[in-house]
Amino acid sequence: MIENYPYKAWAPPAWDQEADLVVVGYGGSGATCAATATALGEDVLVLEKADRGGGNSVCVAGSLLTFPVDDEKAFRYLDWMCAGQTEPAVLRAFIDGMKTLPQFQSQLGFEMKENPEPFRADGFFPEYPGAPGAEGLLGLSAIKAPGGAALYESIAALAENRGARIQYGARVVALVQDPSSGEIHGVVAETSDGARITVRSRKATILATGGFEFNERMRQQYLTHCPVLFLGSPELTGDGIELAQEAGAQLWHMNSVSGPLYWGIEPEPGRVYVTYDFMQMSGFGHRAPAFKDAGSVIWVDKNARRFHNETTETGEVHHGYSNRESWFRVDVDSAEFAHVPAFQIFDAKAFHAGAVMTTLNSRTPAWSDDNRAELDDGWIVRADTLEELAHKCRYPEAPGSYRAGYLDAAQLVSTVEEYNRSCVSGESDAFGRSNYRAPLGAGPYYAVGPMLPTFVNTHGGPKHDSEQRVLDHRDRVIQRLYAIGECGSLWGPYYNSMGDIAEFLISGQIAARSASALTPRPATVPAIPAGVHA
Repeated sequence: MIENYPYKAWAPPAWDQEADLVVVGYGGSGATCAATATALGEDVLVLEKADRGGGNSVCVAGSLLTFPVDDEKAFRYLDWMCAGQTEPAVLRAFIDGMKTLPQFQSQLGFEMKENPEPFRADGFFPEYPGAPGAEGLLGLSAIKAPGGAALYESIAALAENRGARIQYGARVVALVQDPSSGEIHGVVAETSDGARITVRSRKATILATGGFEFNERMRQQYLTHCPVLFLGSPELTGDGIELAQEAGAQLWHMNSVSGPLYWGIEPEPGRVYVTYDFMQMSGFGHRAPAFKDAGSVIWVDKNARRFHNETTETGEVHHGYSNRESWFRVDVDSAEFAHVPAFQIFDAKAFHAGAVMTTLNSRTPAWSDDNRAELDDGWIVRADTLEELAHKCRYPEAPGSYRAGYLDAAQLVSTVEEYNRSCVSGESDAFGRSNYRAPLGAGPYYAVGPMLPTFVNTHGGPKHDSEQRVLDHRDRVIQRLYAIGECGSLWGPYYNSMGDIAEFLISGQIAARSASALTPRPATVPAIPAGVHA
């Protein structure tokens, strides 16, 4: 029971629509939940605020999955990565769920591999090999297909072919909650034409709205006061998290993230481009012509100094907290971040060799192969000399993070001279760079920036139990309310590569099975929107 609610009188809304399960959000977890529930005979209505589905699931790197080869070791590893912040039952449900993923994937129409075996990949599976039990969690690739949009679209097609109803342009603005019991009865949504509708859930409401990547207020409060970017969908603005809070949910893992892994720019709202990721396992960055053809690229911070290996691997940078100490280092004397913002500096050969920035988001228009459009739009700046380039590399103030300014010309010249000298002499690079060590050539010179640390996604949201049921501040179940995927992920301070894909597949199935087992609620029970006075 919810105590001391501020309601004196209340009445049921006149329901406009209803379904057994109302799923809020149509990314990977929402689609998986819908596909699973419809197979169980449930009437499923998905409400998606955008004009199409996908969310962050169209930004994932592949179809690889985390996979347990020893349950107890895998549990110790996950428990260490979550720093004891995630209940054992939730972690064990995740471990059990990973074992079912090949069977779920076999429904998606992709060609399956014969007898796939779990494998180890340094820096990825396991991502933190020194952690307790790390050898218990490896990688698995069961299908002969890419991830990203293709994986999501196959799951969405399965859900819709099984009868799931999808309503786009419907943003849920409130949960309908019984003020005495706290039970969730449905939702209130605003449609793209400005209408407001009430939707009754006969069995359960499931929040699949993702994280808060594009909610600046929440990013500043929960992550870091340093400006950061995210590669994912601009539709992920924390809606489900705020809805759950209004219903009394407890939050967890609010500072947990996947990354930062890149340096990026957002030249237009929702369009984020990043530096290349040199994944030897996939050959991604190594295929980039700007590097294959020996054009030279370096990164400099706001002090015009190099600070990191520009050809670093994801497996070296790691997800989670591991590189925050260096990228987010604060200079005490200036009370500013030492390395943020940064600029990517490159020569004419790199400019003419191919795209100097990229993106993981399949919905973001690709960076042009010849960099011309970006130069014309001002996303790339050009100068005949390094001194001129330095003065063009300007950045605005970010209160509490750094003052406005531009690169120091003399220091930029010194940085490039030092880098070129080490390339020619063959001496060890100060930051461990061993690939593509060509000197920057004569002008003209180019720059992209100011660049900010760029993450893939957030993990925080409403706390849930092993059945994905949302919990209140006393760890009591908020009846008939579930949260899946990134909306309250199980991951804590550290994260293992491809764990988000595994989680959206697992959590969607768990919630669908748990909610489907509920007894439908009678239609006459009164209710009002959570947080709205009658």
